[in-house]
Amino acid sequence: MNPLRLKARLLIEGFAPANVWGWKDPRNSLTLPFWQDLLPGLRTLIVVRNPLEVAHSMRERNGTSYSFALRLWEIYNRRLVEVANEKDRLVTRYDAFFEDTESELRKILQFAGLKDTELRNAAGLVSTRRRHTHFTIDDLIDAGVSDEVIELYRSLIAEASPTKTRVAKAASRRDTSSEPDLLPGSVSRVNTFVPERLAQIEHLYGELLAQTEARHRVEIEKLKAQIEEISAHYTGEVKQLQDRIMQINELLRTRSISLAENESRARELQNRLRRQLQATKRLSRILDDASNAAARLRSSLRWQIALRKNQRTC
Repeated sequence: MNPLRLKARLLIEGFAPANVWGWKDPRNSLTLPFWQDLLPGLRTLIVVRNPLEVAHSMRERNGTSYSFALRLWEIYNRRLVEVANEKDRLVTRYDAFFEDTESELRKILQFAGLKDTELRNAAGLVSTRRRHTHFTIDDLIDAGVSDEVIELYRSLIAEASPTKTRVAKAASRRDTSSEPDLLPGSVSRVNTFVPERLAQIEHLYGELLAQTEARHRVEIEKLKAQIEEISAHYTGEVKQLQDRIMQINELLRTRSISLAENESRARELQNRLRRQLQATKRLSRILDDASNAAARLRSSLRWQIALRKNQRTC
C-alpha cells in the first residue's frame, strides 16, 4: 500500500469513535479525490468568499500579488466544482455569516446531521468587528478581475443562495444557451483544459515556488544572522572559560610542584625516622644484653665470693 494512503487510513481510524467529524484545509480543493476514495460518501462544505477579499488577505499575510491570489482562488474553487458533486456538497456564503448567522449555521448543522443545541452559543462567536475587508461583485468588475473568476464566483453564490439568485441563474442560462457543455457560472469546461489554461497553471505554480524560495531565503538569512550573533556571544564566553581554565591549570601546576616538594620532605623525614627507629632498636638490644650479662655476673660464684669478702672487710 502507498505509504501516504496508509498514513491517511491510520488517521481516519483515529476518528472512528466519533459519529461526525471533519477538518478544514483549503488544499482539500486539490486533494479531495484522494480523500473521496478513502471516505465513500464524504460530504464537502464550501465556504465561498469574494475573490478580492481572499487576495487582499493573502497579500496582507504573505505578501502575495493580487494576480497570483486571484488565479489561485479560481483554480481551487473550479477544482472543487469539478470533483465535489452537488448532492454531497454544501456551498455557503462567507458574507451570510455576518448577515444571518443562525440561519447559515442551522443550514450547516442540517447538512452535517448535527443537532442545533449549541446554535446560539456558536452564533455568538461571530462578530463583524473581526471582519477587516468587504468587497462586492461591482468591486470585482471595477478591479478588472477576469470574467472567468467573476462568473465562477457568481455561480457559487447562486448555489449558496438559490432563492435569491433564481432569476439571475435563469437569465444566465438564456444568455449562454448557445455555448456547449457549460460549467456553473457560464464557463465552458473546454476552456479549463486549453493550453492557455495549462500554461497559466504552470506559471502559477512557478510563481508560488519562487515566492516560497524567496521566503526560505529570507528565513535562512535571518537564521544565519541569529547563528552569527549567538556564535559571537558564545565565542566570548568560551574565551573567558579558556582563560579561566589556563589560570586553574597554572594554579594546579604550582600546587602540584609544592605538593611534590612536600612529599619529598615527608619521604626524607620518614627515612630519618626509620633510621632512628632502627638505631633505637639496636641500642635497646645492647641494653638488654648488658642487663642480662649483669644478671649473670651477679649470680655467678665469683661475684658471690667477692661480695662476701667485701662484707667481711667492712
